[in-house]
Amino acid sequence: SYVPFPPGVDPIQGALSDVRGLKELWERANLAARPSTWMPLADVYATDAEFIVKLEIAGISREDVKVLLVGGECIVRGERKPPAHAGNMRPMALERPWGVFERRFLLPAGSRADEMKARISSGLLELRIPLERLDDEREQKIELD
Repeated sequence: SYVPFPPGVDPIQGALSDVRGLKELWERANLAARPSTWMPLADVYATDAEFIVKLEIAGISREDVKVLLVGGECIVRGERKPPAHAGNMRPMALERPWGVFERRFLLPAGSRADEMKARISSGLLELRIPLERLDDEREQKIELD
C-alpha cells in the first residue's frame, strides 16, 4: 500500500512546512535582482548627517516606481512605458530608453533606513537616509591572550 508520509510524520505539519518553504522561496525570488532593459543615471552623496541618492527618472509616474529596503540595501525598481504614437505620427529617432529598470545601493553603516524620505521632483527621484553619528575616532584596546 502507498503511504505518502513516513510513519510518525504528521501530514498536516509536513504540508505546513511545505507551504512555509514555498512562501520563503517566493519572497526570495521577488527580491532577487531582475533583468533590466535600461538603467537610470544616479548620483550618490554623503554628508555627516545623511546618505543621498538621486535618480534621473523623467517620464515615469509615481505608480511605476517602487523603493524597497532589504537587509542594508536600497532597491529602486520601475518601468518607463514605451512612447505612444498618435495617428499617422511615426518615430524618426527614439533616444530615450524604456522598459523595466532596477538600481541597488548599499547603505552605509549607521543608516537609519526606517526614517528614509523619498520625493520625485522635476524628473528626479531623491532618497534621503539619515545617518547615525559613528565615532570612528574612538580607541578600543583589545586584550591579547
